[in-house]
Amino acid sequence: MWNYLVNLSISHPITQAWLLAGIAIPLLLLRRYRLGFAIAAIAPLWLLLCATPAFTQGLQRWLEGQYDARPPATYPVADAIVVLGGEKLSVETPADPDSETDARTRVGFGYLLFQAGRAPKVFLSGQGDAQPMAAILERQGVPATALRLETASRTTYENARNTAALLRGEGRRTILLVTSPAHMPRAAASFEKQGLRVIPAPALPPASTRIDPWQPRRAMLWDASHALHEYIGLWVYRWRGWA
Repeated sequence: MWNYLVNLSISHPITQAWLLAGIAIPLLLLRRYRLGFAIAAIAPLWLLLCATPAFTQGLQRWLEGQYDARPPATYPVADAIVVLGGEKLSVETPADPDSETDARTRVGFGYLLFQAGRAPKVFLSGQGDAQPMAAILERQGVPATALRLETASRTTYENARNTAALLRGEGRRTILLVTSPAHMPRAAASFEKQGLRVIPAPALPPASTRIDPWQPRRAMLWDASHALHEYIGLWVYRWRGWA
């Protein structure tokens, strides 16, 4: 999770704007005025662009639109369900128990797939996330014998590598992979790179709200950061041969 937060901060438009300013200032001091002012001008324009819903939602749509969101019962039967961590979870029972089976969360969608009989085992992957997810699933009636925990991974690459080793140890090769819609392109490519047959099963996207697509909004900067994190991550994974 720490690695994720560090990478997310680097992909945040405000961080990127400061980096551009950090490049522009030395250029101006060196009297490279044309280049320095050009880079300095890009910083606020980039912030404005990322704060504009039409741009940021377009980034999100390319990531999320690669795999159709559909009801759990419509997926084919697989050898296992693999749920990736990355959400804020607690082992404590929530005030609203129904929130634990919300199809818009990774663990909730994983539970619904299991309940629909899509696979006999659920593999939970992520350092600091696997155990809370297991507690949630057991509260919902999933037997502990159906759960497998992978608790060492800190990145998507480690999710894929470590979980694939567990799956191969049990002779399981076809998986229903559950993660957030935007994360799915990188996650699916990483698991396929490990030689698994991956059936992407993204959690349902959050409920959308109607907003003016051309009115800049501060909240869009975080959405842009998450999307840019995935684009950068996918490029790096392909470059390193992880996806």
